[in-house]
Amino acid sequence: MNWAATQFKPDAVVILGDLQPAAPIEEVLGPALAVTQVWWIPGNHDTDTEEIYDRLWKGPIAAHNLNGRVVNIAGVSIAGLGGVFRGQIWMPDGPVNYQSPAEFLQNASRVNTWRGGLPRRHRSSIFPSVYQALMRQRADILVTHEAAGCHKKGFEAIDRLARAMKVKRIFHGHQHEDVTFAPYKGLRVRAVGFRGVVDIEGNVIVEAQIDPRDLLVMQQAGMEPSPEVFDTIDRMPIVDIFSSHPVRRGERGPFRDRRRDESRKDGRPRQPRRSKDRK
Repeated sequence: MNWAATQFKPDAVVILGDLQPAAPIEEVLGPALAVTQVWWIPGNHDTDTEEIYDRLWKGPIAAHNLNGRVVNIAGVSIAGLGGVFRGQIWMPDGPVNYQSPAEFLQNASRVNTWRGGLPRRHRSSIFPSVYQALMRQRADILVTHEAAGCHKKGFEAIDRLARAMKVKRIFHGHQHEDVTFAPYKGLRVRAVGFRGVVDIEGNVIVEAQIDPRDLLVMQQAGMEPSPEVFDTIDRMPIVDIFSSHPVRRGERGPFRDRRRDESRKDGRPRQPRRSKDRK
């Protein structure tokens, strides 16, 4: 993401969850923060550890958390719904166990709380109260971690929210798939792939990487992916953004081409990874 931000200098970027910063935000996103606004919504893995949580909710981009609100960013009204649906709280079209964080805490024992509030895990759970508050607002774009109903693992509740808010586009992460869906219920839906970057029109700026889960399946099946996959797995520390600047003609997907020409740190050219059964 830092490369895309410094290359194109967009008015803003929005991260679609699961940042999981491995270091303080100032280090991870320093180049991007120097040239643009960085906004974000939480993903389900952003509450996995105290360290990750504190880097996001107590770091320099804490005030730019879009979850549960609508903000005018660079002239575009953007609504954010971070986190995921969890059965302990509420699954769409099912019974509501807890309407709001306050109701959860009223019924929680002390061992069920964290730092005097919600359990850390449920700080990335979607509560009906947050969802319903967004339903009463309007926006141009909806960014979510969960997928819309057009995705095989998506939720029609996201569709209903988008229609109620009169949004024109939905961008979502979570599923690690890079897909532009056909016009769907009058909406333009863009799934942004693992560590991919697209612009506000959905055009690719940085190609999505292979999902590590798929990589593991390939390795277990004895299928080794191309050298580019191995070269880029740790390249992008942040996932899923779109910028407010459309990509210019001829600049689609420059990330991977640039990597092919890079040399190793020791100055020697990169060699293709050889299959284990190749002599």
